[in-house]
Amino acid sequence: MKKNIITYFLIIIGILISIIIYLSLIGIETDKFNDTIKDKVSQNNNQLDIQLKKIKLTLDPFNFKINAKTIGTKLIFQKKVVELESIKTKISFNSLFKNKLVSSNFIVSTRSVLLKDLVGFLRVTTNRAELFFLEKSIEKGYAIIDLELSFDKDGNIKKDYRIKGLLKDGKISLLNDYNLENINFSLNIENDNYNFKEIKFSTNDIDFFSDSLKIKKNKKEFFVEGYIENEKSILNDKLLNLIKLNFNNVNFVDIKFASKNDFSFNLNKKLKFKNLTITSKILIDETEYYKPEILNDYFSEVKDKINLKDHKIEAIYKKDYLSIKGTGKIQLEKDFDEIDYSVSKINDKVDFDSNIKISELKIKNQKNIQKNIKTFFPKIKETINLKDHQVNIKFKDNDLSIKGTGKIQLEKDFDEIDYSVSKINDKVDFDSNLIINKTSFQIEKIDYKKEKNSKLQLTLSGNYEKTKGLVLDQFVILNKKNKIKLNNLLVDKYKRIIKFDDLNLDFFDTENRRNKLSLKRIKKNNYELNGSIFNANKLINDLLTSKEDKHYRIFKNNLNLNLNLTEVYIDDSNILNNLKGNFYIENNKISQANISALFDNNESLTFTINTNNGEKITTLFSSRAKPLVKKYKFIKGFEESQEGYLDFYSSKKDGISNSKLIIDNFKVKEIPALAKLLALASLQGIADLLTGEGIRFTDFEMNFTNRNNYMTIEELYAIGPAISILIQGYIEQDNLISLKGTLVPATTINRTIASIPLIGDLLIGKKVGDGVFGVSFKIKGPPKDLKTTVNPIKTLTPRFITRTLEKIKKN
Repeated sequence: MKKNIITYFLIIIGILISIIIYLSLIGIETDKFNDTIKDKVSQNNNQLDIQLKKIKLTLDPFNFKINAKTIGTKLIFQKKVVELESIKTKISFNSLFKNKLVSSNFIVSTRSVLLKDLVGFLRVTTNRAELFFLEKSIEKGYAIIDLELSFDKDGNIKKDYRIKGLLKDGKISLLNDYNLENINFSLNIENDNYNFKEIKFSTNDIDFFSDSLKIKKNKKEFFVEGYIENEKSILNDKLLNLIKLNFNNVNFVDIKFASKNDFSFNLNKKLKFKNLTITSKILIDETEYYKPEILNDYFSEVKDKINLKDHKIEAIYKKDYLSIKGTGKIQLEKDFDEIDYSVSKINDKVDFDSNIKISELKIKNQKNIQKNIKTFFPKIKETINLKDHQVNIKFKDNDLSIKGTGKIQLEKDFDEIDYSVSKINDKVDFDSNLIINKTSFQIEKIDYKKEKNSKLQLTLSGNYEKTKGLVLDQFVILNKKNKIKLNNLLVDKYKRIIKFDDLNLDFFDTENRRNKLSLKRIKKNNYELNGSIFNANKLINDLLTSKEDKHYRIFKNNLNLNLNLTEVYIDDSNILNNLKGNFYIENNKISQANISALFDNNESLTFTINTNNGEKITTLFSSRAKPLVKKYKFIKGFEESQEGYLDFYSSKKDGISNSKLIIDNFKVKEIPALAKLLALASLQGIADLLTGEGIRFTDFEMNFTNRNNYMTIEELYAIGPAISILIQGYIEQDNLISLKGTLVPATTINRTIASIPLIGDLLIGKKVGDGVFGVSFKIKGPPKDLKTTVNPIKTLTPRFITRTLEKIKKN
C-alpha cells in the first residue's frame, strides 16, 4: 500500500514537473487576454488602437509568475502604424485565477520603424511639446527600440522606464541651412537620462563621430554633454554662425580641419541652445581668409587671401566667452611664417596675444610719414622690408601692445631693429632701438651725416596722443665719436615745440669739424646754449638763403636764449671767439637780439635786433666783410683791405623793410655778369682785369626795399680807381630781374669832373687824361635767361656826377 502511494505520488510529481518543464520551455498560446489588453490601452488613449496576435505564455516557477510574449503586434494611431517585433511581460498566477491581466512591467521591441512615425507616436502618447518640434524637424531615418516599462499597483507607468535603441540613416533639419544628416547611434535611456554611443552624423559636409553623448532632463530643459570629433573636413561660416563664433572682420574660406571636442549645453523645448560650452582641440590643415582692407594702407605685397597651415588649436567657448590658443604657419606674402597666438572674446571685448616669426614682410611707407623720415634717411625706399622678425602682439581691454626684433631694409641693405609699441586708449607709447651700418642717415639742420659703412645706433622712446601731441623721452644717436642726445621733448598736436630739457651735441659735421654744444632749459622758457666749438658755416648759409614763411611755427611759447660759445667757425679760415649774447623769440620770430664776438686779431662782429611799436631794426657790423660776402656764390675772389668792413642796417614795419648795406675797401676778382657787361661795352681791358687780378672798390653802398618776394633797388653805387657803377631797378624773386644803370671807367669820371668850373680844378686839377666813354645798360629777364643791352654815353647824368662827387669828397 505504501509502495502504491509512493508510486502514485512520484507519478503525480513527475507529471507536475513535466507540466512545469513544458510550460516553462514551450508554454501555451492564447488570445484570452487580448481584449483586456486593448481595453487597457484604450483607457490611456482612446485614439490608440492595438492589433494583437495570440499571446504565448511560459512559466516562471521560481518567481511564481508567467512570462507572456506576443509577436507581430501593431500600434495604430491616426492611421500611423508602428509595428512591434514583440511585447513581453510577467503575469502573476493570481491573474489567471481571476481571469484578469495584472502585470508589473512590459518589454516592447519594435521592428525597423520610420523615425518620424516613432516620434509622432511618442508625442501623442506622452503629450510632450518638445517631441512636436522634433517631429517637424525629422526628414528621414529608421529606429529600432527596446522599451521596458514598470507599473505601480494602480497600473500607472513608473519613472524607472528603460529604453534601448538604434538609429540608422537619420536626417534632422534644426534650423534653416543647418541639417544633421547620416545620423547613426545607439541609445540607452534610464530615468530621464539619455546615453548615446557609437554616434556618427554629418552637418554642412562635415562628418562627426563620438562614443559619448549624455542628455539629462532637468526641470523644463535638457542638459547635454558629450564628446565629438571629426577627421579632416572643410568648415564654412555656417557652422561658426550656428554656435555664434562669427568674426566680423575676418572672412574665412574653406577651413580644412580636424577636431576633438568636449561640449555641453542646455536645450529648451523649442530646441534652442543655451549655455553652450565647447572645449576643442583642432588641427587646421589649411585655410585662408580675406585680407582686411585696412592692411592695404600699410602692407604692399600681402596677398588678398592670407593662408594658414598646420595649425594646432585649443579652443574654449562658453556662453559669451571664447578662448583660442594656437600655433602654426601663416603666409602673408610668398613664404610661410611661424605663429603662435591666444585669443579671448568676452561679449564684444576681444583680447589677443600672438608671437610670429616673419621671414619677410613689406610695409608701405606712408607719404606723410615718408616726408618726415626722409629728413633723417634721405635714400629711404617707398617700401620698407622686414626680415627674420620675432613679433609679439597683444590686444587686451582695447589696449594694443607690439614688441618685435629683427632686420629692417630702408635702402639696399638690412639693419637690425628692436621695438615696442603700446596703445592705451588714444595714447601710443613707443620704444625703439635701430642699429644701421650701410644705410644713409643725416640731420640736415645741424649738418650731420653718418659716414659710409659706419655703425650707428639710434634709440627713440616716448609717447604720442593725437589730442595732446608728442612726448619724446629720449632721442639718442651714437656713431663712432659722435653723440647726439635729446631729453624730454614735448611737441603739441600742431607740431610746435612746447619745451625740452636738454640737447647735447658732440659730433663731426660734413666739413669734418667738431661741434660740441649743450642747450639746456634753465627755467620755464629760458634756455642757455654753451659750447666750446661750433661750425656755423651751414647755419649762416641757410640764414642768407632762407625764405621767410609766416605760417611756419616751431615754438609754441616765447623763449629767451642766452649764448656763450668759445669758438665759432663761420667759414674755413675765419673763427669768432667768445661769442656771447642773447635772443628773445616772440611768436616764432626774433624780436630782440644782442650778439657780439671777436675775430682772432680783436676785430669785432656785432649783431642786434630791436623791436619797438611794431618796428624791427636789425644791424650787423663786421670788421671783416669777406666771411659774409663770400657766401654769395655770384661773387668770386672777394678780398678786403685791412681797413675794409661791412655795415648793414634794416628797418622793417608792416611787412616792408628798408635796408642799407655798406662795404668799404675791397677787391673783387670775378663777377661773371659784370664781366659780360664790360665785354659788351668794348671795355675789354677792364673786363680782363676783373677776371684776372681783380678790380678794387673803395666804396660800395646799396639802398633797397623788400616787400614779400619783391626787392626794389633804389640805388646801388660802387666806386673804385678803375670803374664806377650806379644801378637801380627791381628783382621779383625766382621770376623776373629788371635793372638799369650807368658804368663809367675812372678816367672818364676824372675828365668829366675836371671840366666842371672851379669844382673840377679843386678836386681833380687841370690835367685831364685821355679816357673813354661810359655806357648805360639794361638787364632784364628771368634769372636764368637775362637779356643785356648796352648803349655808349657821352654825357654823364647829373645823378652820377653828384654821387661821385659825394664819394670823392668823403674820401
